Amino acid sequence: MTGGLLDFFTLEASEYVDQLDALASRAVNAPPDAEPFHRAAKALRGAATMAKVKGIADVAHGLERLARQVREGKIRWDAATRGTAIAAIDDLKFLVRGARSWGDAEDQRARNRTAELDHLAPKAEKVVTRGKGAAFLAQAAADAAAGLLAYAEHPTALDAFEETLRRVRALRGVAALKDLPPLAEVVDAIDAAAKPIELRQEDATAERRRLFRAAARVLLEGGEAVRTGGLPQTDSVAVREFAHAAETLRSGERDTDDVVPITSLLPAGPVGAHITPAPNPPTTAAQRFRLEVVSQAEHLRRLVADGRAAIDAATRDRVGRELRSAVRSLARAAQSFSATEIANLFLAAERGAAALDQRALWVLDEAGAQLSRPIGGPEDVGPRFASMLQRLNGTPPAPITAIPARQRRSAATPAAAAVATPGRASAPVLHVGKPTNGTRGAELQQLLASGIAGLSPLGSTPIATPVAMPDDDVVPIEDLLYRGKEALQRALALGDRLRAADGPVDHAELDELYDLLQLAAAD
Repeated sequence: MTGGLLDFFTLEASEYVDQLDALASRAVNAPPDAEPFHRAAKALRGAATMAKVKGIADVAHGLERLARQVREGKIRWDAATRGTAIAAIDDLKFLVRGARSWGDAEDQRARNRTAELDHLAPKAEKVVTRGKGAAFLAQAAADAAAGLLAYAEHPTALDAFEETLRRVRALRGVAALKDLPPLAEVVDAIDAAAKPIELRQEDATAERRRLFRAAARVLLEGGEAVRTGGLPQTDSVAVREFAHAAETLRSGERDTDDVVPITSLLPAGPVGAHITPAPNPPTTAAQRFRLEVVSQAEHLRRLVADGRAAIDAATRDRVGRELRSAVRSLARAAQSFSATEIANLFLAAERGAAALDQRALWVLDEAGAQLSRPIGGPEDVGPRFASMLQRLNGTPPAPITAIPARQRRSAATPAAAAVATPGRASAPVLHVGKPTNGTRGAELQQLLASGIAGLSPLGSTPIATPVAMPDDDVVPIEDLLYRGKEALQRALALGDRLRAADGPVDHAELDELYDLLQLAAAD
């Protein structure tokens, strides 16, 4: 794995580990919130699997299994269970930091922690129902596979094929199917490929028949694994063949919009005779842009999360296809509003989105977050998208200078109205000086004695002359603070420097490291 992508994995994995740490640390007398804990562990496992860091993926899988069994009541959340979970999370912190220089020590640490989690939450937890439930699912999968193979060899008996489709769709009613990747993806792909045939729109092409054969083998393989109490394989030869067949089928299908001139939809005559601008439009262009992209941006971020958690080839293929479609849709929306910077980013990220590239997922998640925030219009976020495009293409953005820890804490207090630019003299602020003559103090006492109404003259006659504050010496404090991913990157760099330093630790730099982590968590 390249250094740049490994850096992205380290940042992403650190976020998931921090979420697990916060949830487990607060769960003293009661189990942690099951859904966020399970989701963070699963996302960490998916990211580690894609980064090919197997040790981290194994530990994350053990935590994921532990969270599921606690939620189902199979394991009691007591001091011993909590201690095991916290110890595993602490080891994950070391393993994530050591991902760049993985060696025998990291392998041994991961194996030891995985063995402890396997002992507490055994792999033979059997989430899949055994007995009649497992036998029914295995038999239904076998029947559907037999029908698919028969139609693939003799694609003429449509009545029999419709019965096969009913069996395939009946598998969706099995509650455990969503927890058995890649069976759910296979069922969806069969349904999508069979619809044109069922509606008599297209014939059974060679690509569709190849997909049905590959899907049948995956169903047979997965059904047998469920029948014996196991889980379907996610990276077998049959699964890879199915993913390749699905990709081949989609590559030959039309993937463009039908665009026609607007004049073809109007009666004969000039366009202005039928379409006129509203004199008082109910919304501005910026408001229409926001209405157009906010829901799409939220959908994009959900797909990015699914892509990070996807581990099997079929799921990755489906999420990559949906993510590519979502990116194209946002690019077209941006182009319709002449938002060039936004459109350029999504057009450049299209290929990486389809491949679930880590760098592309990271940038797309940030882009979705920017579009989901309350903004005025595309011109307000255009420069940020230009900077994200540089990061997507591997060009580092302009460095941001951090404020020293002590100065940052003092600047964050309500009394601080502005912070001087680093390297410049401190910006002048409004000072309340001494009265210019002895009578001013008496006048102030008289005003206070007359009540609040007596303070009204201060609006036109201040106590002291205000000192001017030149605009070029004052910048908003937000522009001088690290935030979000930049804070994480700065924290990682500072942590590496502290580890490499000889001698005692610089407490000022350590304080800055803690502040950077808080800024990253608050964004």
